[in-house]
Amino acid sequence: MDPQGITACRSILHFIQLAQYPSHDNETLQYMKNELLSWHLNKDYFIAKGARSNFDIPKFHSLLHYVDSIKWVGATDNSNTEAFERLHIDFAKEGWRSSNKRDHFPQMTSFISRQEKKIESISVLHGAPGFLGALKLFLNDFLPPLDKQKKAGALGGFLPFRTLEVWHNFGLVPLKILDEPEKSLIKAQPLSTTGKPARFDTVLVLEEDSAQSTAVQGCRVGRLRVIFRLPHTVMDNRKGLMVKAPTDWPREPLGYVTWYTRFKPAPDQATGMYRVEPAIASNGMPHGAIIPLSNIRQSCMLVPGRMSWDKEWKSENILDECSSFFVNNLQTKYTYQTIY
Repeated sequence: MDPQGITACRSILHFIQLAQYPSHDNETLQYMKNELLSWHLNKDYFIAKGARSNFDIPKFHSLLHYVDSIKWVGATDNSNTEAFERLHIDFAKEGWRSSNKRDHFPQMTSFISRQEKKIESISVLHGAPGFLGALKLFLNDFLPPLDKQKKAGALGGFLPFRTLEVWHNFGLVPLKILDEPEKSLIKAQPLSTTGKPARFDTVLVLEEDSAQSTAVQGCRVGRLRVIFRLPHTVMDNRKGLMVKAPTDWPREPLGYVTWYTRFKPAPDQATGMYRVEPAIASNGMPHGAIIPLSNIRQSCMLVPGRMSWDKEWKSENILDECSSFFVNNLQTKYTYQTIY
């Protein structure tokens, strides 16, 4: 699509997001006016291309009255039922779909499951060839300085355990900004025995000290491959016995993410979205790291950043097949308020 068409779409979508703010001041109302003006300046693109003959549509006309209406009677969320419909999906539909439809109430309240997996199988099942190396590097940071010097290198270090507790998903409620944030169910789910496709969601990770609860500074996009926790007991090689794990090991849940390139100083001009690509090492392996699960700030959606669309792309393979993405900041009201 030509930049004029993209700008028109972006403007109307930004207007919709701004119109749903739960509170306003003169600055945010001016933002709405600017985006609506941009829409009207660029909408003729669709008429020129034959997509429409006109925009004489009552709903488009009503947009002209939004700012005055907000000034008179308050923010639009006073007459919005969207949040209650969303809660019905979270608390009823998702749990029902995850059950076997028999004795479903207990299943609907505890459908987030976990299981133990051998470390050797995780890399294969989760499409994470760098997991084992990243785990050794991560644990190397907890060795005493003398032990670190004796090691030939963290990648050659011995792991004193064979299994890990692994989860396939977790619920995340981001920090409240303006609206009540929607709870996200973030998945790192391998191919099931029933043939259900694997799903490894993309997330926004707090990577540097400069990272905050909004904006992208100090943050980085990663694809969550494994959700796990370190074991409470480990093998003592000298004694051949199981002993308690080191007291300084993290007890909180951890995640293994494969990285995308860091954010550029400014987003793409036409879309208003940041472009990222999978971060690949010179040996073809994806860059990845072990992170505390609490470093995941929020979920995020990636959309293809290429001009041409491959017919082989599907929802279950597009993150593996496409080489360039936009970070969609129009996914929800919350992402519009936080990803910029």
